[in-house]
Formats: sequence, C-alpha cells, structure tokens
Amino acid sequence: MLLYDLVNAKRTHFSPNSWRVRMALLHKGLPFEVRDVLFGDIPSIHSGGDKLTIPTLAHEGRLVTDSWAIVQHLDAAFPDTPRLIAAGAEGHVLKFFQYWVQNTVHGGIARLILRDLHDGLDPADQAYFRASREKMYKQTLEELQAGREERVDAFRKSLQPMRMALAHGPFISGEQPGYADYLAFGGFMWARVSSPFQLLAEDDVVHAWRERCLDLYHGAARQEAAA
Repeated sequence: MLLYDLVNAKRTHFSPNSWRVRMALLHKGLPFEVRDVLFGDIPSIHSGGDKLTIPTLAHEGRLVTDSWAIVQHLDAAFPDTPRLIAAGAEGHVLKFFQYWVQNTVHGGIARLILRDLHDGLDPADQAYFRASREKMYKQTLEELQAGREERVDAFRKSLQPMRMALAHGPFISGEQPGYADYLAFGGFMWARVSSPFQLLAEDDVVHAWRERCLDLYHGAARQEAAA
C-alpha cells in the first residue's frame, strides 16, 4: 500500500487527515509506504478525471481518497485485523464525532496556527495555500492568527467533551486507543508539526492524552519533528 501525504519545506508530514489514516494503518499492523507530495503535485497522482485529495491510498490498483473512505476500505479489505469503524449505529456516532473534530478541533486550531503553517510550507505551495485559505476564511492569514495568545483559552475550553471522555480511561475509546482517538489526534499532530505555539496547557488531561498518542506504535508520531 502506498499513502500519498503532504509535506512542508522540511519534508515533515502535516496533514491532520493523513495522520488519521497513518494511525489507522499502524493500529491494524499493515505495512505501507509513504509518497511525499506538495499541494501542486496532487493533480499528477492520477491522470483520470477523478478529483483526488490528500490523503489518497493506492492499494491493489485502486486509488481511495478521503480518510473515512480509506478506513472503510481497510476494514473491508483486511477483515482479520482490528476493526476501526463499527457497523450500524456505533459507526454513525463515530462519524458524528468526526464532524465535531472537524468543526471544533480543526476549526479552532486553524485560527491559531495557519500563518505559521504557511511559513513552513515549501515556497512552491505558499501562494496557493495563502490564496485558498484567505478565500475560505475571508481574512488574511495574519489577521486570522492575530491575538491568538488571548484566544487560545477559548479553544482549550471547547475541548471539554474530550476531558469528559478521558475521565473514563486513558483514551477517548477507553482503555485502548481506537479510531476516535486517531480522529482527534490528527488535528493536534497537525498543530505540533506546523507551529511552535503552545496549544495545550501542560497540566491539561488532553495534553497527557496527546502524549500517550505520540508514544503509540513505538513512538511513530513522535518521530515526526515538531515545529
């Protein structure tokens, strides 16, 4: 299997959605290789008419894009490995959690680090990234990130549902990590490798959970250099 993943100027992998998939592959114990790409390389992954995004997984002649679809594919293709997305209502609840992560975790982090992320990108990607994100947020990256020292407390407070879940075990999924953990962890990994800004207080249980996730699978995520 080949995982196409975004890198910045230092060749650090920063995509939060790719980290979800990477942790899912490690959870299942599946061997894979990583192909580094820039934003400008994405159209060249596939010459057909399908629109691809990162992450994209190449497996048995098929390209699977979108992190949720990739994990569903892994569950179907490797039924004898630990399942990540349960069938039925439990899977729908996990999908709801993904929406919460995208809106609260990713949305909150973006407003604190996007200028830093831009500055660390390969110069070939910076113009595209600035134009696309400033169109999305209707602000300059400088305006978006301004005043973050005063705003970070509101972001930390928004993570209270995670603290409530972590009161029942070391991971969101309980005693052992599961895909809910990887969904949330991707955003914090995105911040860790993209910006030196201190996102979490060190005495926060979310910080302790993030450290546990960094140590999973022989410290696979911790090996990726922090900003």
